[in-house]
Amino acid sequence: MKNTVLALGCITSSLALSGCNTDPNVLLGYSANQLCSRHFISDEPIDFIKQRVIPEALGALPSAYSLDIDPTKKHISITAEVDGQSLTRTSVFRQGLGCTLLHELTPSQLHAQTQGLQLPTEQPSTPLQKAIRHDVSLDKFFATNHLDYTWSDNTFAVAVMYQGKLVAEQYDAHHSGNTRMLSWSMAKTLTGLLTGVLEQQGKLTLDQQVSFGEHSMSVKNLLNMSSGVKWAETPDIHGYEDLAPMWYHTGDSVNYVSKLPTEYTPGTKFEYATGTTQLLSDVVKVAAGGDIQSLNDVYQSYLFAPLGINNAIAEFDEAGNLRGGARMFLSIHDWLKVGQLFNQQGNWGDKQIVSQKWINEVMMGAGVVDHYGGQLWLNDLGIWLPSLPKDTVSLRGHRGQYVVIIPSKQLVVARFGAYGSVVNQSIGLANKRLFKAVVDVIKQLEQ
Repeated sequence: MKNTVLALGCITSSLALSGCNTDPNVLLGYSANQLCSRHFISDEPIDFIKQRVIPEALGALPSAYSLDIDPTKKHISITAEVDGQSLTRTSVFRQGLGCTLLHELTPSQLHAQTQGLQLPTEQPSTPLQKAIRHDVSLDKFFATNHLDYTWSDNTFAVAVMYQGKLVAEQYDAHHSGNTRMLSWSMAKTLTGLLTGVLEQQGKLTLDQQVSFGEHSMSVKNLLNMSSGVKWAETPDIHGYEDLAPMWYHTGDSVNYVSKLPTEYTPGTKFEYATGTTQLLSDVVKVAAGGDIQSLNDVYQSYLFAPLGINNAIAEFDEAGNLRGGARMFLSIHDWLKVGQLFNQQGNWGDKQIVSQKWINEVMMGAGVVDHYGGQLWLNDLGIWLPSLPKDTVSLRGHRGQYVVIIPSKQLVVARFGAYGSVVNQSIGLANKRLFKAVVDVIKQLEQ
């Protein structure tokens, strides 16, 4: 299926992955990857993705673009004219592994990497227990949805678990509780949990020293976002950044980060960096056995399966690195299970998935700074929202993905959507609005 549309032009300047980066390689790579993953994993219609997820990226392209979708091979390519030449980026779906953006390989070469891989058969996840509260309204989460994408919160889905049961949920026309939703940076917390699984198995330790190029740091340094690597998550005053080039200029994210310079002594500074989580993802892969098969076996068998999560997808880059900093897909109901695992201190049924100490001290305890633990956001909004319980922690992902966890209330709230660029530029205000809505849910549940 092919179609061609005119580029609309970028109507506002924004962060790289907000859709207004001017680098055609980034714009095309981002768009191809989003279209592929969200269509073939999340089952979102192509037109929905173009209009409600990536319109700004498409609008910022320097010329008209053409889209080539192969529903049989599950490849998606997007092409635009750049400086008089055609530039094409292609993303390829592999069953059980999601979509991978191509850089140097052909689709056949990419498939050859994982030929013979033994992956579990995808099945429906174990249903949640339900105790629906019809007196609980989630309308506040959807109150700032607008027709104008740029100014809209674009909330797609909200679900609430209270005392271990699903009590409320609300969705747009394209999503349900079984829709597998992209994590963006919420994947970091899953990588933190997977690190805890391997620690419990004796395959790594917190104090273990690891090396990448000229860099050396501990596993704990990586968990706490204090690797020592010089990193720009968003463009600096000179326009330099690392996030978009790591994903869209190279097929080897770990190699990219390994070659960056050192900025500080590991463990002495907090520097939120997806690149740091990519290094941690490599540590996890090596500890699991060193290849995609062994890593997949660990996270499917020892993290997801015990929770009744039976169709999660973790994506890899072209070099075979787990994209543990950004690209995991779980159903909305399964994201609630991940949050509930924290409420239950790492225990699920008769299994201790990760140790209580790992949950309470490593992930939910303060790391280098008070507002961030082990690949997990701690309560950084208490000063603005004094009614927000102090033990609130959260998974947060690009463009407004959240899983908010409050152990003292036995509450988990999951929100998915795609913030427009104006909303995303004021992410602090968007965070406050989201957590105010969570406080409102608490009031409704306890009245």
